[in-house]
Amino acid sequence: MSRSIASLSILGIVLLCAIAGADRAESAAKPERPAAESFLLHCSGCHRADGSGIPGFAPDLRAIGALLDTQAGRRYLGRVPGVAQAPLDDAALAALLNWVLIEIADRRPEPLYGADEIGALRAAPLRDPIAARRALAIR
Repeated sequence: MSRSIASLSILGIVLLCAIAGADRAESAAKPERPAAESFLLHCSGCHRADGSGIPGFAPDLRAIGALLDTQAGRRYLGRVPGVAQAPLDDAALAALLNWVLIEIADRRPEPLYGADEIGALRAAPLRDPIAARRALAIR
């Protein structure tokens, strides 16, 4: 094998390793986190680990299932500031909201929230979520 061909082969191997390493580094930088862990990291500080909330500050998430009874309530859940402004991408946020509803509120959304729906809802966060919730006539 000539020296130039051997050099090209080595260069090719080095480049492939660099690309593979970059892919692993990128996926390590953005790990997919289970919804339960995302809840603990992003929600439990205000809503507590069991979802019970803090009266007068953060609502009890165990009671939000009733919001799924209407389309307006469903939209509300995707637009409240804590949801709409969460530091998660739309898919991770949809998974988190579905998890909260199923595991904490004991209510499965039908259909489950998806990334597209969450993306559209969080594009218009509620400015006054308390007034919006009162308008829904749900405690």
